[in-house]
Amino acid sequence: MILCAGEALIDMLPRETADGPGFFPATGGAVFNTAIALGRLGAPAAFHSGLSSDLFGTRLADALAASGVENRAAISDRPTTLAFVTLTDGHAEYAFYDEGTAGRMLAPADAPDMTGIEALFLGGISLAVEPCAEAYEALALAHADLPIMIDPNIRPGFIRDEAAFHARLDRLLAVADIVKLSDEDMRWLGMDAAEVMARGPKVLCLTEGERGVRAITAKGEIAVPARRVEVVDTVGAGDTFNAGLMAGLQEAGALTTDTPTETALRTALELGVSAAAITVSRAGANPPRRDELAA
Repeated sequence: MILCAGEALIDMLPRETADGPGFFPATGGAVFNTAIALGRLGAPAAFHSGLSSDLFGTRLADALAASGVENRAAISDRPTTLAFVTLTDGHAEYAFYDEGTAGRMLAPADAPDMTGIEALFLGGISLAVEPCAEAYEALALAHADLPIMIDPNIRPGFIRDEAAFHARLDRLLAVADIVKLSDEDMRWLGMDAAEVMARGPKVLCLTEGERGVRAITAKGEIAVPARRVEVVDTVGAGDTFNAGLMAGLQEAGALTTDTPTETALRTALELGVSAAAITVSRAGANPPRRDELAA
């Protein structure tokens, strides 16, 4: 089972109403989206975060159950994080309301039951804010023997202490087997692929929007082009890619701490790209089910 550990929140998506501009509350959060996508793709998945007992937290828990994802969250009566989304030509930008929330206040003592967990996925804004970032880092370091994938999904406006964030990311890269970074992430970090790989990962996936994805290993590079679709918005695209990649590797028996074979990696990349293409073709983070990919 793959454990996805990180934020769950409500995306407030812009909508036109009879009374003018408004917002529609949709379940979201980078790591939550990846967990949902894994479940819909048929991969055994669990989710850990701080979830609220409020109406939004209940909605998040219901969404996990509906997608077959085991809920291993720590529940509290703190509020749910809200992310108001602005779309420009389909590209999403976010304004987060996160202070004192159930997700933000997660602590190392809230660590989940790890029974049956065979791989770990971390990422998103959860790695950028305290105290939850400390909790997720502690979880990764305590289980560095497991295959670990990290997608920082960097939101510069969320990072208050750049030096501390860089230091935490360096520690996580040292125990990560797979890292996914977008071209925007790489520019913000000021690093090239060789510098990222030197920190420890065995696979670096570079997503480059409509150009697709490149996977870099010590053995070489694999490029998979993006699928041509009509883009509605990009919410959840990278998260769905992450799920497709991990699901594909798991199916091939290659989600391990070893470098996957070229065949297994290419097949997993293609699954991730195909799943992400469906997600961007519809509004919000709405990953496909496996039968939609077959169709």
